[in-house]
Amino acid sequence: MAHTFVLKKIPLWPVIKMAFVVFIIIGIVIGVFYAMMLSMWGALMGSFTDAGFGEQFGMLRGLGFVLIPIIAIMYAVFGTIVVAIWTVVYNLIAAVVGGIELVLEESDSRLSAAQEPRGTLDGAHVPPDKTITGF
Repeated sequence: MAHTFVLKKIPLWPVIKMAFVVFIIIGIVIGVFYAMMLSMWGALMGSFTDAGFGEQFGMLRGLGFVLIPIIAIMYAVFGTIVVAIWTVVYNLIAAVVGGIELVLEESDSRLSAAQEPRGTLDGAHVPPDKTITGF
């Protein structure tokens, strides 16, 4: 059976928390990529010390890995700000125009783990105050 719901407002704080965590992970991945690229470029340019201009680029080998937390924090802060602004804009527009209409349908699947009665294990009844060991 399908039910229709309208998303009229998105709570700001949960969106900000989730966006911060997602963007910090993305920032770490991108920071590691930049660190590796700068380290390789610094090592390559440092190998040209005979030409007289490679010494200036040797510091890039260490600088890349210093940038990982800086890039991660910058991505998290600016990404979270953008997501927060878009959430506020959505809430303002949804208050005037209406929200996004969602059609949700009940599934006929087996009960999920969160819905199973407490104290059961593979169909056998286990008292809730007992601890099962040996796994």
